[in-house]
Formats: sequence, C-alpha cells, structure tokens
Amino acid sequence: MSTDGKVELPIIGPVGEPRLDPVPGVAGRFNGIMAWRPELMESFFTFYAQLWTEGVLDMRIKDLARMKIARTVGCRICQNTRFAVAKGHTVERDYEDIDDVENGAYTDAEKAALRYVETFCVGAAHVTDEIVADLRRHFSEAEIVELSILTAMVGGFGSINVALNIAPDTEALQVFDFANPTA
Repeated sequence: MSTDGKVELPIIGPVGEPRLDPVPGVAGRFNGIMAWRPELMESFFTFYAQLWTEGVLDMRIKDLARMKIARTVGCRICQNTRFAVAKGHTVERDYEDIDDVENGAYTDAEKAALRYVETFCVGAAHVTDEIVADLRRHFSEAEIVELSILTAMVGGFGSINVALNIAPDTEALQVFDFANPTA
C-alpha cells in the first residue's frame, strides 16, 4: 500500500517497447499492434462485451477473477485497467490480497473462483476434480462455464500482451467502457 492509502500491487509483466511495430498512424501500443487485424479485434470486443454485460456470473466474481488472471499471466494492461461495468462491485482495496487469496478477506465462493482461475491460467490440465467440486458448491454449471470462458478470454489476450511485450501506454489506471471499446 502506498503512503496515501491506495492499494498498489507490485509490477508484474511487460515493460518497454512491444516486440512488433504498430500499424503506422495508430496511437497506443495495444491498439497499434492489434490494428494489424482490426476485424478480429472488432469481433473480440463484440464477444467480450456480451460476456461482461449479458452474463449470469456475479460482476464482483468476474472482476476479481479478471484481476487474478491479469496477475497470474502478467498482463500489465489488464492490471492497469478497471471496467466501467464493474463500478460499485469492486474497489481498489479488493485487489490488495489478490496475490495471496487464501489469506485475503474474500468469501469462500470468491476464493474457490480465484483458485480455479489461477490454476486454469497456470495450466488447465492442473485443474482437479476437487477444484471443480469446490466451484460447484458455490456456482451453477452455467456460472462455471461463464467463468471458464472469461478465464480463457482474459488469460488468452493477457498472454498475447505478455508474449508481444505490450505494456500499458501509461501507469495511470485506465477505465474501459464497452460504450467506447478501445484500449
């Protein structure tokens, strides 16, 4: 925690310049790189918006999972982004123990979800029957499927950012709004 009381997680993930050159004239590291395939990004944002705005999984679980995934795969863009749709469901202090879930002030359901997404991100083959049984104590099948899709999407795109060394354009927290889906 910083001296002003704000939660500041240690930096995990890319620093420096991306490993690919951006499309000329496109501002922003992420946007510049992804502009090489704009139709894929448009499809991604459409699907991602549906996942976040039309789902059955509680928004707090989604947002905590998103941050746990970001920390696990090391995506600094994801770590520096807050979602407008999650406003009022999570606050900065909720991320304070995201690297130490078992000792954090999370509910049993939140801990089950966070253990699952971390294991999934490290290697889906490591997800055990016990981990899924723990999820089933707290979530419906539909919620578990949605959590799994969220983990694959956030983890996958976060891993792209890590692999291509795409760091945030600024260290300031950014707010992502599906009404204007640009990074």
